[in-house]
Amino acid sequence: MPVRARPGWEGLLAPDEAARAEAIPEGGRRDLFVTSRATQRLIACRYTGSPPRQVRVERTCERCGAGHGRPRVVGAGYEYSVAHTRHRVLVGVVAYGLVGIDLETIAGPGVPQGLLARTTTPDERVALSQLPPHELPGAFTRLWSRKEATVKLTGHGLAARLDRIGVRGDLALPHGSPAEDWPSSEVHLLDVFVEGHAAAIASTHRITDVRAIAGRPGPHRLTL
Repeated sequence: MPVRARPGWEGLLAPDEAARAEAIPEGGRRDLFVTSRATQRLIACRYTGSPPRQVRVERTCERCGAGHGRPRVVGAGYEYSVAHTRHRVLVGVVAYGLVGIDLETIAGPGVPQGLLARTTTPDERVALSQLPPHELPGAFTRLWSRKEATVKLTGHGLAARLDRIGVRGDLALPHGSPAEDWPSSEVHLLDVFVEGHAAAIASTHRITDVRAIAGRPGPHRLTL
């Protein structure tokens, strides 16, 4: 969903969200917040039939109890995940299991060695080093988006060590010793097309179909 001001969308928010939006100065940050929260509520309305303002969204972290956890719609029969850049919001929904989604702007020329060391396994660094220089930013950003989608699914979030998660084909695996609280089922990955970005979905069920609620659906493609 493109980020922009939309008349009436603040009226879709719950009272506490509307108050938060009102406290943000007009501009990009406010438009992003309203677009993200209103989009989540419109999707919940589609699946639950409840008016957007009446949807109850729970964001309690399962690890520490703070309010930064993976969002869940109370009483809904689906799981979802949210990602955004400054200009787009992406929401992934699954009917079974857990889901994580990530959206990244393709990196510029070159990738700092320190960043590579913090976010990739030794085998991944070797594979990236063998790419032509012009392919490295895109390949690295796609790899990063897969890992970020994975840690959103597991609930580790920003506390995760991305260099301890390996990506092999369409699977994400703990690198070395099993990661704490790693799901008992496999974590499946799928790249999703969003123009100018790298995006990925992680799920505890193999993903066989992706459908766009907005835009034109296609195989493994979302055009929003």
